[in-house]
Amino acid sequence: MMNVSTSGRTVSVIRKSVYLLGVMLPGVIFCLRAQVPVVTNKHFSIGSYGRVGIARGDNIQYPRPLNLNGMGSIGGRMEEVDYFELATALHFAPVGAASDTTHITVQARFAFYTTQGQIIGNVTSKSYGGITTALPELFAEAKNIRGSPWTVWVGARFFRGDDIHIIDHFYFDDHSAQGFGIQYKQTQFSVMFPTAVDTASTLPPYFYLNIVNGTPVLGLRNRAVYILEHILPVKNGYLKFLAEYHRLANGTLSDTTTSLNYPADYGYVLGAKYKQNLSTRLPGSFFDMSVRFGTGIANGGDGGASKTFLTYGGPNLETQRFRKAWSMAITESILWNVSPRYSLNAYGIFTKSKGASDSLNTTLDYQGRPVFNRKIDFAIGARGTWYIKDWFHLLHELDFSSRKDGTQDPAQMIKFSIAPTVVPNGKRDVWSRPHFRLVYSVAHYNKFAADHLYSPYLAQTGSKRWGHYFGVKTEWWLW
Repeated sequence: MMNVSTSGRTVSVIRKSVYLLGVMLPGVIFCLRAQVPVVTNKHFSIGSYGRVGIARGDNIQYPRPLNLNGMGSIGGRMEEVDYFELATALHFAPVGAASDTTHITVQARFAFYTTQGQIIGNVTSKSYGGITTALPELFAEAKNIRGSPWTVWVGARFFRGDDIHIIDHFYFDDHSAQGFGIQYKQTQFSVMFPTAVDTASTLPPYFYLNIVNGTPVLGLRNRAVYILEHILPVKNGYLKFLAEYHRLANGTLSDTTTSLNYPADYGYVLGAKYKQNLSTRLPGSFFDMSVRFGTGIANGGDGGASKTFLTYGGPNLETQRFRKAWSMAITESILWNVSPRYSLNAYGIFTKSKGASDSLNTTLDYQGRPVFNRKIDFAIGARGTWYIKDWFHLLHELDFSSRKDGTQDPAQMIKFSIAPTVVPNGKRDVWSRPHFRLVYSVAHYNKFAADHLYSPYLAQTGSKRWGHYFGVKTEWWLW
């Protein structure tokens, strides 16, 4: 302050500083506010699916599933391991009339699981059976845009229709991957890009070795899956038609080495599904069946899954293509609410697949490793739900499954499960959740399955004809 009275120059400097501060300070405050937004929106929802429990089998903690190798949960899912999904969604309100039916959503789903051991409790991601995390969904979708019958979406999503719930099998139109789609009324066209750099895969390689400036670099051969689906409403149900075209990019570029480069390849899928709603005293009954045929690199569907882009079998190593590969999948399922006291859910599955090699047994994949080139899956089963009380249901299930790989004998299993179940929300409905179950499963294997340890359970316990599983489980969903 003393300098102000003795120096005009100092006064001028102070005046300029104050002026600059007045000009800059609002901008600084604006930037801080822009960088640290305060969340105030209420257009947010959250959903979840999960299951968790404890189990023992033949004095083994964390027993593995009793089902046959290569069939996943086909044969019954009572022994499925812990799994957790958390889905979050943002909802955007359209600008305009309150009657505007546009529905805009951005959804992300987080999944947590492990291939062995625990994922909850006193464990960490570095512990035995470490936690695996995934982001299977992150997409944006706009439905009924401005009141029109148009819908668009883009991103990664669980892009699939109905499943046979009691075996956790999405059997007809599981295209789950990353892509985009457009829908007009009952017709939808989508393009999916299920790409991955996996040099250990037995599938047609999604890579080529590109030499850039003398340095080998992995380049992607993107598989594109073009999907056309149409639903034709019929009385009390619908017919759904499916067509797919798969294209795998050419990996033979002029500046690449030849050992890991592969020619372009393709495949087709055609399918039809029929669903009929049944009139029963307790609503919700239905019957459905589907037939699907895939060729070339689109002959996929194994391990309990049905994705056609997971190519099955070995290639023709002379042409390095899958031109003669094919697969046929037939399914049936029914939910019959017999009365307010009893429901029956039953299914049947038949799948036959062959790779491009002429072999009916094993063949070599692109990396020279042996793989089966033909398989037959067959399974039938039924789960009954006895509504003893509104809040207490008795689940009981009988399954038969058979897996024939190559020319070897089929591995077979018969399994019976019983599960007294507490349903605290008190609804007589097979879809009512959460469930609190006391589960006992017993399986009988044929000699071939027992001798060759053709089950995750048998691989853990050794060769035996009988398998046992006892657990306390819970399952929930909230959408």
